[in-house]
Amino acid sequence: MSKLKNLINRITEFGINPNVESENKTDEIQKLLVGIYSEYLNLSAEFDDSDFDEEPNFDYESIKKNVEANFPEFGWYHSVWESHKIISDADLVTEDSIDDLTDIIKDLLEVKWRFDNTNEKNAKWHFCDLMRIHSEQHLVNFLKYIKDLKG
Repeated sequence: MSKLKNLINRITEFGINPNVESENKTDEIQKLLVGIYSEYLNLSAEFDDSDFDEEPNFDYESIKKNVEANFPEFGWYHSVWESHKIISDADLVTEDSIDDLTDIIKDLLEVKWRFDNTNEKNAKWHFCDLMRIHSEQHLVNFLKYIKDLKG
């Protein structure tokens, strides 16, 4: 579990600190997100029905400002809606890499809070749930964006 916590701690730095030091932030965030995705795909989690306090509200706008400061070169990109269907007039949608990364970090801050303030079972379940219902799509889209950005 310490690997997951370490990945979360480093990724969330990009959303809480506007001046993260890194030799290559793009390569680092790509590797960190691949690590998070691997942890998610290999993790099984059970619901914890214990009563805990609700996590605080992590401010999207302040996280986004820090992400923008750390990755000023990131921007908009296109993707295809329902890419698994072969349609001659497929719907092209515009996506935002800054929003992708901000949403991922916001979700991971919630998980980090749960690790620190509830228990491991609860944190793991929330991590898996947030990935399944929200962050996974952002993560996959973002990784594709980075791959295309690098050529």
